[in-house]
Amino acid sequence: MIAPVESSTNKVNAEAGHEYEVFLSFRGPDSLEEFTDNLYHRLKDAGVQTFRDDEELRVGEEIGPELMRAIKQSKISIPLFSKGYASSKWCLKEVAEMVKHKDETKHMILPIFLDVTPDEVQHQTGSYAEAFAQHEENYDFETVQVWRDALQKVVKLKGLELKKEANGKHGEFIKKVLARVLISLRNAYLDVNDILVGINHHVEAIKTTLLEVNETGVQIVGIWGMGGIGKTTLAKVVFNQLLDQFESSCFLNDIRETSSQHKGLEYLQSKLVADILNSERKDFANTDEGTKQLKYRLRHKKAIILLDEVDRVDQLKALAGDLAWFGPGSRIIITTREKNVLDLFQVSDIYELTLLSADQAFELFCKHAFIKGLPTLDFIDLSWDIVSTTGRLPLALEVIGASLSTSSGRKEIWQGTLKQLKKKPHMKVRDTLKISYDGLDHEQREIFLDIACFFIGTDARVVKPMWDDCDFFPEVGIEILLLKSLIRITDDSKLWMHDQLRDLGREIVERENYKEPWLRCRLWHSEVAMRALERHPREGMTKVEAISLEGYQFRSEDHCIEDDRFLHLTNLRILQLEKASLCGNFELLLPDLQWLSNSNPTPPTNLDLKSLIVLDLSRSMVARKLKVLDLTGCLQLRKTPDFSASPALERLILRSCHNLVSIDPSIEKLSALVSLDIRNCTSLKNLPQLGSMEALTELLVDGTSIRELPVLRDTDKLENLETLSANNCKLLAQIPDSLKCLKKLKLLSLDNCQSLGAVPDFIGQLTSLVELSLSGTQIRRLPDSIGNLTLLTVPKIDHSHMTCLPSTLATLENLQVLNASGCVDLEGDIPINIGSKSSMRILQLADTKVSSLPTSISCLRQLEILDLGGCQRLQALPNLPSSLISLRLGGELIHIFPNLEHLINLKELIFSGCRQLVEVPMGIRNLSKLEKLELSNTGITTLPGALPHLRELRIQKCLKLKCLPRLPSSLYELEISFCSSLARLPNLSNLNNLSLLRVYNSCKITEIPGLQGLTSLKRLDTSLCPITHLDGLERLDFLRSLHIQLSQMEKLPNPSKLWRLFQMNASYHRKLGPRPVA
Repeated sequence: MIAPVESSTNKVNAEAGHEYEVFLSFRGPDSLEEFTDNLYHRLKDAGVQTFRDDEELRVGEEIGPELMRAIKQSKISIPLFSKGYASSKWCLKEVAEMVKHKDETKHMILPIFLDVTPDEVQHQTGSYAEAFAQHEENYDFETVQVWRDALQKVVKLKGLELKKEANGKHGEFIKKVLARVLISLRNAYLDVNDILVGINHHVEAIKTTLLEVNETGVQIVGIWGMGGIGKTTLAKVVFNQLLDQFESSCFLNDIRETSSQHKGLEYLQSKLVADILNSERKDFANTDEGTKQLKYRLRHKKAIILLDEVDRVDQLKALAGDLAWFGPGSRIIITTREKNVLDLFQVSDIYELTLLSADQAFELFCKHAFIKGLPTLDFIDLSWDIVSTTGRLPLALEVIGASLSTSSGRKEIWQGTLKQLKKKPHMKVRDTLKISYDGLDHEQREIFLDIACFFIGTDARVVKPMWDDCDFFPEVGIEILLLKSLIRITDDSKLWMHDQLRDLGREIVERENYKEPWLRCRLWHSEVAMRALERHPREGMTKVEAISLEGYQFRSEDHCIEDDRFLHLTNLRILQLEKASLCGNFELLLPDLQWLSNSNPTPPTNLDLKSLIVLDLSRSMVARKLKVLDLTGCLQLRKTPDFSASPALERLILRSCHNLVSIDPSIEKLSALVSLDIRNCTSLKNLPQLGSMEALTELLVDGTSIRELPVLRDTDKLENLETLSANNCKLLAQIPDSLKCLKKLKLLSLDNCQSLGAVPDFIGQLTSLVELSLSGTQIRRLPDSIGNLTLLTVPKIDHSHMTCLPSTLATLENLQVLNASGCVDLEGDIPINIGSKSSMRILQLADTKVSSLPTSISCLRQLEILDLGGCQRLQALPNLPSSLISLRLGGELIHIFPNLEHLINLKELIFSGCRQLVEVPMGIRNLSKLEKLELSNTGITTLPGALPHLRELRIQKCLKLKCLPRLPSSLYELEISFCSSLARLPNLSNLNNLSLLRVYNSCKITEIPGLQGLTSLKRLDTSLCPITHLDGLERLDFLRSLHIQLSQMEKLPNPSKLWRLFQMNASYHRKLGPRPVA
């Protein structure tokens, strides 16, 4: 409960740039005019500059424009909703302007409900229904729809209701309204850069998914990402947009730096208390005293708190150690580079901020580099080149763009900057990124520098053994680098690092000695490395640990490097030779060499390999400690060598050796081998005996010509195998019985084994199996024993010949994904575990003969994706669970559709081929999270409005569609094709985020209203439509692709005015004149 605020003791001055602080919107003739008058005077007495039209308007001016100007120059708008409010067109115009202003700026709206309820206003019932019926007779559909949408948006904001808040007592209610106004004015907005690109989607995702402001519990969210990616900016924008819904607020900036100072945490604690209580800050003796104050003094305050740049758990424990410290409904936003901090603090909602797209990066750079935000023609290519050096990192784009803004006409300065950026990052960007590097231990720094200089794009599993032998502890180190967003590991296990971080790492190495590179520990640039080998005073080379000659242009293909060049490289552990040969006697040289990669046809034979961990002979012709052997793509390899001399081998990679026909039997003696990868060895028809390889956990034989999987003997020890993948083995016809001894097998993948027709009953004995993939096979049924696989989460049987599913599937409590799409013969019941322990998340039954779903499907509380597209026998659908995120329906016989109102988490909704669907199902207006709506081959005639977060709308072959409502400004993609009854489009000028517009083969559409307002449009296609002109096309600065084939345009647009346009397709029509020359 907010305590009453006495007007005489609270003075709030208007903020600079705002002529008024409050704008009152009301209908004068209503019976509650006395309330309005009292509220106005209480606000004025409290020092709040308040506008109302019956006092502030100057004589002789039109009311409309003056009111609009007053709204824009006010900080808070207060619509006073009464029974007659909606009957006034001016009131509705004011509300629409408030909403528009809020979407564009930091404007706040505080809705007040007098003698009406929020439901009456939102759903336009009672007197509001009568008012809108009258408006629809006097105004066009689009105008009325804008008013309807505005009311719905305003009601969703947290307002005050006379009946509930003060039991109808005006005096008490006015005190509460005044308190809310003063609190809102006191809460300070955070300063945010005016130039923002690509942030809206992130803001909405956090607001709608992670910060459900209507919940009464305290909620915390972490925003995680690398330095300079825009975490603080994103958090500030979210903070500002939610600020007016909280009683108090606090922003603690750069906690990492502040807490490192003397009594830094105590200062942060005292500031948090002072800001939330709106009192003077008092120093705390220690953090224990601060914790006590936080614990007992803030629990009645609903606050929004931003904790910026956190890097240690103790900081969070001191500032937000227990959510019970804060009042109900409070929200805490944390930004950090350290994901492990969020994990250790048990933050469940973590939002990872990703990089900008290439187009967004270019736009952000241009807005900082050019006064008008657009480059001139002679700077376009140069701008793209500079953007490419930044790795799409917002900080780099802003800093470099701003530094060049004063030199926009001097090309030589830009070219010099580009040359410099190709060698090292900008100083300010480097300092920001280096904060994360400085927080690493010695071993983690060594791994980071190795990756930056040599191993981007390398399989992490291949390089780990070398780091392990160096005592760099790679399991821990790589995890730390991942949590700090310094590296990533791709889906195929490759190491990836942002370009700016790569350049930072390389500059750190360069700083070891700028003038004499041979005194550095790593020589990654091939020309620098070769120059050092040929010209340096060789005695100083003892510091060099790693050399790469990859990419060096030798004068001849058989270039040889003599042994004396390596005489003093006693600490060399990494040598990447590529095509070079080593000549001479290396028997006593390179004693610590751990990594050797060489694709020369004749690799060195007399190297001392006693320390070698990884020998990479990828694409070449062809060591007791050797652990990794990579022969990927050795096209001339027909038979592997004898492996007897490499007993420590742990990973053998023979991938894509297309001419390999035989693997030496000695492979069975590799008792330490963990992974055998022979994928895409297309000539390999037989596997050797593998039974003695007791350490083997991964066997990958995809795309080979084998006819059977390994047949195990009774004495075999292949008991640790966890992964067996034989996808695309088209000759594989059966699964041998001997595989039943693989008790630890977790993944069995046999996708597209087109000769495989049955699954043996013993499959139920593989009790560790988690994933079974049989897509694209000839299998018609699964054995009942599959019900014994209690750990099974994913059985994939899509596009197989399956006719029915075993009832025992319903007993699998861990089943998360059931994919049977494309099983055109599948019919009968769908066995689903409906119990409280059901884990089902994804159910895909598209293009099957399924005719019904059990009504109990609504009990699947974790189901997120349901795909029933192309189910031609499906006639009706039961109620669906509210957990659904994606729903796809398709079938000509479906005539009973579920009510969508309770699907509050739905983000994607697709109706395809539902010819009996004549209107979108009830409740779609309530799907506040819906981002994608697709309607294809349906019988709908119109669409509902009010889908505020819709990003994609696709309407295809809806032949009865006659009109569209005003579309939401959140749209990014809009497609309308083959809609022969649709005669006109709504005005699209509000779609300033739209990137793609496709209006195709819709024979009645003759124009695109509001085209000039599509300022973000990149692709436009109006082919096969009778459109005669595209007014405003030349204003679309970001347009890159234009298709107007077989149009009826009288003349083609001049592409020279569309400077970003790189693709234009326009076929001639008799109305077209000559094509303009660019």
